[in-house]
Amino acid sequence: MVKGSRRILQVMAELPHPDFEMVRSPFQGEQIRLRAIGEQDLPAINQMIWDREVSRHLSVIWPEPVTGTRAWWERQRSDPSTASFAIETLAAELVGACSLEGIQASTRSAGLGIWIGRAYWDRGYGTDAVRTLCRFGFNEMHLQRIGLAVYETNPRGVRAYEKVGFKEEGRRRRAHFLDGRYVDVIVMGLLAEDLLEA
Repeated sequence: MVKGSRRILQVMAELPHPDFEMVRSPFQGEQIRLRAIGEQDLPAINQMIWDREVSRHLSVIWPEPVTGTRAWWERQRSDPSTASFAIETLAAELVGACSLEGIQASTRSAGLGIWIGRAYWDRGYGTDAVRTLCRFGFNEMHLQRIGLAVYETNPRGVRAYEKVGFKEEGRRRRAHFLDGRYVDVIVMGLLAEDLLEA
């Protein structure tokens, strides 16, 4: 080896090549990044999802103690048809969770689930997380369709989905009971070619 070349190689290894700065992780959006849910996240997840304003838009039964959240996490981790992620800001602050569920290889489709902690609403995190998760599903998992169901009482969610390209495909009339009345469940879908980038 030529004298001094070892030092040059060492310096080169420490400096990232500019090309790597141009490649964005498939888990990173404009404002958020997706990552695996860790056991250390469970208390914060339990606290955020326990909020009545958050859980009223979900089809899960809350509140639960942290042990219930841990059981959910363990089920998610062991289910090969589910890919669950923590949603964090680019500054690494946990703001919610999302998942692709019921992944079907034969139809290359999945269902989408997401929630954002109330303290983080109206900042664009939900829309960015949905877009990032769908992009991951289409580009990395080679899905061709992602569907979801949202209660008619969640206009914030409907707007976020529409901004990403989801279209209403139908309604299940009075299919959910919420706050003492029956509400419609809106069925929405997104095809790979219809994904709207920011």
